[in-house]
Amino acid sequence: MILSDDRPRPLLAGLIGWPVAQSKSPIIHGYWLRRLGIDGDYVRLPVREGRVPQALRGMAALGFTGVQATMPHKRACFQCVDHLTPAAQALGAVNTVIVEDDGSLTGENTDLPGFLEPIAKVDLSGEMATVLGAGGAAAAVIAGLVELGARKLAIVNRTQAGTDRLLADLAAIVAGCEVISVDWAEAQRLADASAMVVNSSSLGMAGFPELPLSVASLRGDAVVYDIITYPRETPLLRDAAARGLRRHDGLEMLVGQAREAFRRFYRADPPTDGDDELRRLLTA
Repeated sequence: MILSDDRPRPLLAGLIGWPVAQSKSPIIHGYWLRRLGIDGDYVRLPVREGRVPQALRGMAALGFTGVQATMPHKRACFQCVDHLTPAAQALGAVNTVIVEDDGSLTGENTDLPGFLEPIAKVDLSGEMATVLGAGGAAAAVIAGLVELGARKLAIVNRTQAGTDRLLADLAAIVAGCEVISVDWAEAQRLADASAMVVNSSSLGMAGFPELPLSVASLRGDAVVYDIITYPRETPLLRDAAARGLRRHDGLEMLVGQAREAFRRFYRADPPTDGDDELRRLLTA
């Protein structure tokens, strides 16, 4: 459904990040725009660390309806907006910035529904889950795992300070959970005992170091989820497939989180009857 909208055309939105050239988000939004016949565009915007405030404040003047944010800008966006939705406030991170009609900026987080979309029926009650990384996306991952019933969480990160900051943001969400905070030396042991292992770090992404984790000793019923989108099949997912483990890739989360952002940017519901075609485009 397309809502009444008298904003100037074309409707512009985009993605800020560093790097950002690898992003497939323009394919997703472009596909939906064409399907709905909306005069709009979605572009990649390379923004260096430390330049997020300047980038966001120029959006209204450039006619943007908003932008999404990928690593490493989700926490910076949280600090730069004028308003926060309850989801963004609870997660301590912003992945979508909306330019309101008065020019103010609202920070939203659509990572949580995006993360949950392909695993909504997974039951983690009484199980442990391991999260690799403690950046902006990890907040949504942890919230999603708790929503699925996990009450024992292992958070693996290079620095304790980064983990502490993340857990401070999520204090209300993880209340009642047993949280284990460790560095990478302990990652394998905890992953091996977990019902779900989620990589929310940049390790394994093209151009970044490899993820120091083996799937050989994971539980036979473990679910492996790597939110990286480039490459589509990371070494972690490739090895999980070889073992016959259930796995989910970053494209699933990417499409899921893009749906709500599209609604906010273009004031229209993205079609769902072309998801198979969209995935073919994303994997071509």
